[in-house]
Amino acid sequence: MIADSRDGSLVNSATDTRPHMRYSFGIQCLRLIPGLLILPSSAETLFVSTKGNDAWTGSLQQPNDDQTDGPLASLAGARDRVRKLRADGALNKAINVKVAGGNYSIVEPIRFTAQDSGTKDAPVIYEAVEGESPNISGGRPITGWQRSQNGLWTAHVPEVAAGNWYFEQLWVNGRRAMRARTPNRFFYYMKHVTEEVLETGNPRQAKRARQTITVRPGDLASLEKVSDEERKDVQLLAYHKWDNTRKFLDSIDTETSILKISGGGMKSWNPLQKDTGYVLENYLAALDTPGEWFLSRAGTLHYLPRAGEDMSNVEVYAPVSPYFLIVEGDAANGKYVEHLSFKGLSFRHSQWLTPEEGFEPSQAAAPVDAVIQVDGARNISIENCEIAHTGRYSVWFRKGCSDCRIVHCHIHDFGAGGVRIGEMGMNKNEPEQTSHITVDNNIIRHGGRVFPCAVGVWIGQSSDNQVTHNEVADLYYSGMSVGWRWGYAESLSKRNKVEFNHIHHLGWGWLSDMGGVYTLGPSEGTTVSNNVIHDVNSWSYGGWGLYNDEGSTGIVMENNLVYNTKSGGYHQHYGKENVIRNNILAFARDHQLQFTRVENHLSFTFENNIVYWKDGPLFSGRWKEAKIDLKDNLYWQSSGKPISFAGMKFDEWQKSGRDAGSVVEDPIFVDVEKYDFRLTPGSPATRTGFKPFDFSQAGVYGEAEWIALAGSVHFPPFELPPPPPVLEVKEDFENPTTQRPLPTAHLSTENKGDSIAVSDEQAAGGKHSLKLTDAAGMKHNWNPHFYFSPYHKNGITRCSFDIRLDNAARFYHEWRDRASPYRVGPTLQIAGGNLISGGRQLLTLPLDTWIHLEVSAGLGGQSTGTWDLVVTIMGKEPVRFTKLNLQNENWTTLDWVGFVSDGTKASNIYIDNIELKNDPSSV
Repeated sequence: MIADSRDGSLVNSATDTRPHMRYSFGIQCLRLIPGLLILPSSAETLFVSTKGNDAWTGSLQQPNDDQTDGPLASLAGARDRVRKLRADGALNKAINVKVAGGNYSIVEPIRFTAQDSGTKDAPVIYEAVEGESPNISGGRPITGWQRSQNGLWTAHVPEVAAGNWYFEQLWVNGRRAMRARTPNRFFYYMKHVTEEVLETGNPRQAKRARQTITVRPGDLASLEKVSDEERKDVQLLAYHKWDNTRKFLDSIDTETSILKISGGGMKSWNPLQKDTGYVLENYLAALDTPGEWFLSRAGTLHYLPRAGEDMSNVEVYAPVSPYFLIVEGDAANGKYVEHLSFKGLSFRHSQWLTPEEGFEPSQAAAPVDAVIQVDGARNISIENCEIAHTGRYSVWFRKGCSDCRIVHCHIHDFGAGGVRIGEMGMNKNEPEQTSHITVDNNIIRHGGRVFPCAVGVWIGQSSDNQVTHNEVADLYYSGMSVGWRWGYAESLSKRNKVEFNHIHHLGWGWLSDMGGVYTLGPSEGTTVSNNVIHDVNSWSYGGWGLYNDEGSTGIVMENNLVYNTKSGGYHQHYGKENVIRNNILAFARDHQLQFTRVENHLSFTFENNIVYWKDGPLFSGRWKEAKIDLKDNLYWQSSGKPISFAGMKFDEWQKSGRDAGSVVEDPIFVDVEKYDFRLTPGSPATRTGFKPFDFSQAGVYGEAEWIALAGSVHFPPFELPPPPPVLEVKEDFENPTTQRPLPTAHLSTENKGDSIAVSDEQAAGGKHSLKLTDAAGMKHNWNPHFYFSPYHKNGITRCSFDIRLDNAARFYHEWRDRASPYRVGPTLQIAGGNLISGGRQLLTLPLDTWIHLEVSAGLGGQSTGTWDLVVTIMGKEPVRFTKLNLQNENWTTLDWVGFVSDGTKASNIYIDNIELKNDPSSV
């Protein structure tokens, strides 16, 4: 089988288009599951069948001859019968509900409360009849397909036409179909975004706001003929850093290329902005690719078949029920749902409908609940089940849960993430805290199909959980996330074990700031060990294997194999006393190891690791300043080039007190090109104290058929997203926006008397210019400032502008890349009338006079290590400076162009006629 990287569905090379059906989820597999409950001889058995009737007793497996008794017809009917048996005195009997194969449709979730509990000696079990595959479906088949125009097929859905039903997901022959969208691959890029506050909130985010999004003209071509009525259902899905935003459109203006959305204010730390990727979804004109569909409010379902699909013999399902099971105990009052098990059942087709206000960005899709939702529960078990084709998370042990387990389950094609444990907030009431949950030996893959920012397994404010031997793959964000506290404040996330998991093929170039295993906040006693993590590809920064994010504390990461990541095998943003030990970190693309924030405590210990890569930098970040204990590591760059240790040679690095006992030598793997990272006898790695570990133990275990299912999907190579269009700026401030000057720039002020605004006080040409007003007492001297993010990689870039400064003003203009720490190319300062670059005074400039500056430099392969400057004082001839030295000779890309008021007193700077242009063909 091969994964379709666009919709994540499985494509089988054989005629069977539903490969998950080939694996039996019958009871025979349960013999291999540890902890299987053995029913006592006094057990009561009930039967459920598609031939049943919920008015019957359920004591017979088949209907009797006169059709007066027989099996029950549904899980809900069986639950009600169990309640009656319990009420009639069967409190000490185990009850085994055997469900025959077939399809059981539901239109609402099946709810279990404390009255549905069993006991330790008399549990209640809902399980498949041995060798059969019952399916609880929250969907409804769509039939009556007719050939239409342009290769489309249509079906009429009268319930939609009547306003009684609507759906946003569809499955054809067991594969998720894609709602009509544009573009068909990856995304367009926003040009710039402004926000109008409708209701104030906190200083970092308005409570309600409207965003105006300017895009490129061609992006909206398919929307030109969309009616106002159809426009109401068009959705914008934006991908920004680690989040996604989903909103309905307030308006579309195809002439000015402007979209408007509204709802919550943008988060200041992760707003929509220039180069945010977006798609437009759910309108008929976008239906142009096989596998896409569109549902009109008139009830017409349009579909463009994939190759090989016979619409006269096709199985199409649309979801009705948003959930499958809801277990709703009351932990606060001691009313738990207990000793309840579900085994060998399939749960398929659940609904997600976007609310009117849309979906605001939230890390890990944290507000999204699950199709199997569990609260106030103890000893709940989900074993050998299938959970597939959903719109939400799959399972959530949320509040007041303990000693519950999900094992040997096949979870695939889900709208958000796989399994969640615990809450987002700190629950001070101990009975309502969740802990001791087991997630073991599951296949969890093909997720984030509605919420790309969701994760495979999420642990929030919860302790003592075990997440082991799972296959987690094909997600757009992190594989596993542990902890939910930004910083060092109190956290309930302790002693969690994330071990022996196989985590791979994450990101796919859609989001950023992710990890194979991601941790957050204090998590003392937590271990992340013996995992295999590979193929993590972010859109921009942050495709890491192991990632200790904000405040991660007391975590041990050891015996992990990590390879083929974008941004490094390991990264710590900031944290305390973590231990990174005895790992193999190989083949990261941008750099191998990253460290960001320097703090006044031991950030982490990095020891006995093997770091292996082909080419490029070893470190990213402030490793010279970091309080890190590095020792007994092996580093090897197979290109044979010298390795820079934070700008030092290795002997210098060791003399500075770093990496005692470490070596730079080839570890001599068995076959590194084929990712066989076993060490050959005599490997120098053993001299550093590295202890070989058996990474073949990661992933699922058990019967051969189960292991084969985990390995049956072969993923295509990562496809790189299209680069953002090259930014070019031409701004004379003669048509100022009332909302925000310089919409393509990032503006920074402190609102302490400083400001950036269009002014009519001075102008180099026309009647307006941009005024930067500085003030005394600023927290940062470099405010106010603004910058552009051009992402110019090649050719020659030129930036020109007019500037006028008063006597107290200080100004600098700088070009940077995105390295960590960033590298500076061209840079100039103006202070007290002196023009300075690289410590050298170039000119004396008059104050309160317009001066024209033009900066140019070669990029990429055309970088010469120098830059040129032309200075023209009004009324005088230009003065040229050529081959000025770059501040950092390794600077070759332009990712940041800054205009900074750097004064400490009240002052004014006027800037006019900014032009930024890149010529990739220049030589």
